Amino acid sequence: MNYKTIALSVIALMLCTLMRAQENQTILTQIEKGNAAITSIEGKFAQTKIIAANGKEIKSEGTIYLSDSDKMAMHYDAPSTDLLIINGNRFYMIRGKKKNNFNTEKNKAMRSLRNTLLYCLHGQPALLAKENSAEIAVKQEGTSTIVTLTSQKKTPRGYEKIILHYYTQSSILTRMEMIEWGGNSTIYEMSNLKTNGNIDTVVYTIPEK
Repeated sequence: MNYKTIALSVIALMLCTLMRAQENQTILTQIEKGNAAITSIEGKFAQTKIIAANGKEIKSEGTIYLSDSDKMAMHYDAPSTDLLIINGNRFYMIRGKKKNNFNTEKNKAMRSLRNTLLYCLHGQPALLAKENSAEIAVKQEGTSTIVTLTSQKKTPRGYEKIILHYYTQSSILTRMEMIEWGGNSTIYEMSNLKTNGNIDTVVYTIPEK
């Protein structure tokens, strides 16, 4: 192979890479625009946490709510004791008997988790990738657009990879898999999703105690 052939091959590869990047950006923009028209989401979720050390699966389920740009809630039916609420800069969680009420302006790790959940649900994976210097890949598979974010920097409580499934027709997030650096992962699957309905603000109320 001569130098001219090599040069042409390199140029062709660069053009293909550029075209693929532009195509990915177009798809990501479509997802973001599709979600910009959605004022609220309410539906069911099934959560599966997988422990890497032994393969054990911990399952739970409930109702998920999303409003505005900074309100999200997961009200668990099983176990009924659990709860997760994001309201502005507040991040409230109950896991069994343990309760935590974080101010994400003062807690970097919880601010990162808050932004991760909100950006993914609002169809803003590109913004999340930029904020975390993560690589982003896009592909179509059946009726879904799959967006994969791969972190380039290991963080103590961060995620190595996040895999998002958006329903291509509506751009709504239907599945999210969050893989920790230690190997543990959590999968959320959303169903029976209703958009642009009236959601009672009480679901975002953080208990005083």
